[in-house]
Amino acid sequence: MSWEEEEQERSFTRREWVRMGVAAGTVGVLGALGAPSIGQLLPPPRRYEGELRDEIYYTKWPEDTWWNRLAGQPVRVTDFDEEWRGATGVWRALFRDRRLVLGPGFPVLIIRIKRDVEAFEEPLPSEVPPLPEGYSLYYDDEARDIRIVVCFDKCVHFCCTPGWHVVTDPPPGRDYLAGEPPPTWAKYGVDPIYCICHGSQYEPMQLVVNVNDKERVRYVGARHVHGPATRALPIIPVRAVNDVLVGGMPDSRWYVYC
Repeated sequence: MSWEEEEQERSFTRREWVRMGVAAGTVGVLGALGAPSIGQLLPPPRRYEGELRDEIYYTKWPEDTWWNRLAGQPVRVTDFDEEWRGATGVWRALFRDRRLVLGPGFPVLIIRIKRDVEAFEEPLPSEVPPLPEGYSLYYDDEARDIRIVVCFDKCVHFCCTPGWHVVTDPPPGRDYLAGEPPPTWAKYGVDPIYCICHGSQYEPMQLVVNVNDKERVRYVGARHVHGPATRALPIIPVRAVNDVLVGGMPDSRWYVYC
């Protein structure tokens, strides 16, 4: 059975996805979608045999989306030919016999935001914790007017799985923190990253330095702007190699909280 056929057999309805989101992290649940379970947020343990890749690969969403046909393929900058286009993927995935192994890896959201240098916010270089050499907080191409942010797809509130414009029932709340709408909504009428399970939202155009309260380590993430979460959603440092997005590990404790 091919990887694509395995994915199809594991498909879920939207309602099932919503119900599963409440208990996200249950062993085997997210693995069925190509995302990790609780014990697989860090690189695979030694019992896994195969090749660990830093390229980011598409994973399949349970409903029809533009990227489902690309599931299992590397994420390319050129796939994001429209602003605000987003997709789900996996970073540091395990390959065996050149096939993607379902389960191990870090689930991610890849989002092409508006390349608006006035509305976009990021920490000063002196404030940013060390990044791997050659990697940046986001992908940026001035010549092609492209900016892409990649976020770890595990809500910091309860480790559910946020989405980007795929589930809107119930719709995201707009009573933003401090009464200040984030730039995606205030300027462009676009909702931020939305975790339907408990309503937390994160702004991909505002990157901030926060502290992982479980690991006591500073990290960079998309600002928390709504809901019960208390801090930013961690980003994945990236670069592009022949237009394929590659993630770089900063400090693994950025992502250890589930």
